[in-house]
Amino acid sequence: MVTFQAEIKDQVIKLYSGAPLQAAATAVLRTLNNVSDQIDIFQKSFMLTYGWAAFFLDERKDDDGNVFYAVQTLDYLKNPNQKIDDCGLALTIQNMQINTNKKAGVEKPEVATFRDKVLVLKEAVDAQDVYMNRSEATSNGDSGWYFGLLNDEREGQHEPDELVSVPSLELLRFRGEALRVLQMPVGTLAVFHGAEMSALVDGDDKPLPFTSTEEVRQAVARRESGQAAGNSGEKADV
Repeated sequence: MVTFQAEIKDQVIKLYSGAPLQAAATAVLRTLNNVSDQIDIFQKSFMLTYGWAAFFLDERKDDDGNVFYAVQTLDYLKNPNQKIDDCGLALTIQNMQINTNKKAGVEKPEVATFRDKVLVLKEAVDAQDVYMNRSEATSNGDSGWYFGLLNDEREGQHEPDELVSVPSLELLRFRGEALRVLQMPVGTLAVFHGAEMSALVDGDDKPLPFTSTEEVRQAVARRESGQAAGNSGEKADV
């Protein structure tokens, strides 16, 4: 486990991650520092929604009795009602979304959180070729995203019981790669073949550049090979 550490308002903050995601961890700690100028981040009810994920602070003591605060997030994969120390998954998703927006040239991402709903065609859950399309949200808590079947002959004609509205975190269970486009603007359409994104276009049907899964895999391998095993106590510049 990698530990990223910062000092905010004279308090030590530690963020743990199962992967050496320094840039993503630093961004969260920097945001906590900025927010601390407006509110008391050390109150027990504090929650930071940063991009897609939520983060919390848990007061603890180290072996010498010194107080510090551990950054926690939710267990999005197994139990989203439970807080966990390992922020690696949340940081990985954050990186996926930031990189996708940057590659596509999106200057103003449109937030969708882990709680916001995605309308899913049940038939598409296990299908090989699917797509994600974002429309204007119709209510609070609606992301505007639709997860459907590619080349659907019954497009727009499905009965209500053929559709289900689920929190976006449910995509982790059947098409985790789709999470990467959640912050893309209204009008975006992304096509997936299995676990791979195969096309990305904007609201004007203009193709957008994106990084392939293989390119992401290679970049992660290069980054991790440059990190010493068992890094700990990395300082974050906040």
